[in-house]
Amino acid sequence: MNESTAARQSSLMARTAQTFFSMFGVLGIGVLSAIILSRGLSPEDRGIFLGISMYSGFILGLCDVGIYMTTIYLWGKGAVEQRADIFKTLLVWALVTGGVAVVVVLFVTQWLIEGHLVGEIRMAAYVLYATMLTGPLASMLSGVLAAQQRFSLINLIRVGVPGTLTVLWLMYYLTGILSIIACLYTTALISFSSLIPYLWQSRRLLMSRGKFRLSIFRTGIWYALKSFGGSVITVLGNSGTQILLFSLTPAALAFYQTASSATGVLWSIPKAIGLTSFPYMVIVDRTQLHEKMCRFFRLTILFTGLGAIALGSVIPYLIPLFFGDAYAPAIWPALLLLPNALFGGLSDLLGNALNSTGRTLHNTIATGCYVSVALGSMTLTLDAWGISGAAISMGLGFLISFIVRYLWYSYTIQRISVRQLLPAYGDLKAVVQMGLTMMKKRDHRVKAKLTMKEGSS
Repeated sequence: MNESTAARQSSLMARTAQTFFSMFGVLGIGVLSAIILSRGLSPEDRGIFLGISMYSGFILGLCDVGIYMTTIYLWGKGAVEQRADIFKTLLVWALVTGGVAVVVVLFVTQWLIEGHLVGEIRMAAYVLYATMLTGPLASMLSGVLAAQQRFSLINLIRVGVPGTLTVLWLMYYLTGILSIIACLYTTALISFSSLIPYLWQSRRLLMSRGKFRLSIFRTGIWYALKSFGGSVITVLGNSGTQILLFSLTPAALAFYQTASSATGVLWSIPKAIGLTSFPYMVIVDRTQLHEKMCRFFRLTILFTGLGAIALGSVIPYLIPLFFGDAYAPAIWPALLLLPNALFGGLSDLLGNALNSTGRTLHNTIATGCYVSVALGSMTLTLDAWGISGAAISMGLGFLISFIVRYLWYSYTIQRISVRQLLPAYGDLKAVVQMGLTMMKKRDHRVKAKLTMKEGSS
């Protein structure tokens, strides 16, 4: 490897490392939140809180047909003089969607989890569900900001909401007032409060004299419905597992979420590689695409595999240490979930390669197969092996998604041999060389800064 090639690859490596640490930090907030809730609530109570909260996200996901992406689309395609009407049309759409979601979730939860809504928990749950009215509105307003390339507030709220909740959970835990009711009321308050910055940023549009236009609504709803099937599949995949586990026992959901939290940080490795590699795949030709995809594939196997081995060796000790002895039943499911980061990350990488060539149908097919296999097999494995069975079913879902995209890539772009995908000594050597190049560049920057300081003094 010559020096210029090493420098270019070290630049990619540096960006991947930066992305990894930022994603690791965000995931770390989620893990810390889970640890605090596990320490302050029993598995049964934590499962009830998760179950009640889960239904709000599930119903919102089904009712929201894609108002965020539609807002960006309409804002970008519409004329400037139409934007007041576009805003008011989307505003009505968002408020109606939020109202429908509140009615649906109240009906569904009365039917499915009535036995868990007892005493003050019922009122706290209803307050949380009432704040669902603001969910589509926040999505719409953030879509307007995104269409205007104003991402700072969106990113701040994305990190600030879970960060604030985690700090409050810690305060409640330290003062001995952490409970299901406190968690529900606090989640409702923070969810509602997160809308206020969006309203302030959009205050001029809110006071504009735009009108609801049926023609704009028709265009928007048609655009949204074209991708609604894929959105529903994704929502079912994200929430279906939790619903099945909650129907088993609330504690089962708490154990599974603990296992997911313990292994979730591993996902930051393949996701970081996927995010930083996709732009490179877009700009290269077909021959180079295959070469780069195979290289990223091997790096994903290498780093994720090593990470899984390291994490798996300490999980039996970390879960009781951080989450408490009551969550020991989450150890085996956590170990069974480790391969999901590998197969899920490799599936996403193949998906990025296909997306870079304009092929996107695989996303719906692969996701549909994943959800069908995972949830379908879970109806059998839950009875046989409990939460470990759920972890096995999720692994089967990620595996089938990987197989679908592997075959799709081999058929539409280029056939892949197993030898091209397995990490070799050369890959490890290249990583070491890139690391050394990064260290040399860092040393040069440090020396340059010191020289500048000496010169100024």
